[in-house]
Amino acid sequence: MYFQSRSKRWLRVLRNAEPVLRSALQSIEMFAASAHRPGVRIISERDRRIMIVLPMDQLALTLESQPLAPGSWLAETLSDVVTAAENVVYDNDDGFIPTVSLLLAAIGKAIPALSERATEPDASIDEIVDELERAFLLSLVMTLTTHTSILAKESDWSHQHSRFMQGNRPDDYGHYLDIRLNPAAPAGLGFTHEAGPGRVHMQHLVSALDAGMTLFFAGAQQGSSVDNYPEAQAVTYAQWFAYIFSLWEEQFRGRIAKFFDKQTDETIRKSDVLVDYFGDIRLIRNDFVHNKGICKESAATVLLDWGFVEGQPLEITTAQMISLIELFPHDELCTPPVPKPPGDTNASPGRLNAYLFEDVKELASELGLSDNALADAVFSLWLQANRGAIGP
Repeated sequence: MYFQSRSKRWLRVLRNAEPVLRSALQSIEMFAASAHRPGVRIISERDRRIMIVLPMDQLALTLESQPLAPGSWLAETLSDVVTAAENVVYDNDDGFIPTVSLLLAAIGKAIPALSERATEPDASIDEIVDELERAFLLSLVMTLTTHTSILAKESDWSHQHSRFMQGNRPDDYGHYLDIRLNPAAPAGLGFTHEAGPGRVHMQHLVSALDAGMTLFFAGAQQGSSVDNYPEAQAVTYAQWFAYIFSLWEEQFRGRIAKFFDKQTDETIRKSDVLVDYFGDIRLIRNDFVHNKGICKESAATVLLDWGFVEGQPLEITTAQMISLIELFPHDELCTPPVPKPPGDTNASPGRLNAYLFEDVKELASELGLSDNALADAVFSLWLQANRGAIGP
């Protein structure tokens, strides 16, 4: 899954901006140094703006799309960049050259600082949740639009193949789609008559995209219809549920717990962060991954009441996927979780030296400690001794 980090996105923007700004500055300096020569072009304010419009626009849009929380590490790291970008002067070379130079210097200072961090400290719970919602919306829009190009390709093939079958064109399209990059074909995909590696028979694609049909014939008493849930839709949605649950479980659930843990004297653990929305996504994901897309665990969904029937295939509609946007639990995610009592005991990790284990067991027996009490004591002492060994 893609790693979510505001600092890495800012780093990408600054790295893209740096060479454009540097080249523009060198160009303006060259023209300024040659301005006294006859025939040398005079660089206008519009020219200067155009030369750096791309990096300046990307800086402005990034700042707009993910505002810097006042007092946060990211805001402090990018403070000089933001100030320098706001103060760039375009009206003459004497203003343009020094102000762009200051912006380049600020970018050069910020890039190493951003490079050293995998992610940045979270300034607020709203910032974490906004980050999660951003990743959620991006993944959803990609999922809902993923078939656009292949649907057009299949429609073109079906139309031309139908014309051939009806005698309206002399030759048929190839029955195989070559999914390897093909520079001679639009969008890199081309039709061919020969089977081979990387070539999918069009009937497989037509079948995977088939959503059913409705027919009307003159003289027939009534129309005929066939409903079908497309295989391609099941595959795409299954991938989304697996991805978004992994994103929640591996990147955001623990991050939310860690933030709230710092706000209270009580220990907040990842297991305390319970949200029905993502709990339902987990159940649906489990059925896609472990139960061949047949409803089993998803029959117990709480919030996503989509009419799943145990033993029946999960046939999730586009409308249901879109409803996930309105259902996104922003307020619930911003609410401090309640610490839960410990659940069942877990087996201790790792293997011990046989002699060490024997000596410990013997002493524990003499002290009247059960195995569970011994394990609790050992791990508690280890935690007390090592909590201060790493930074906050």
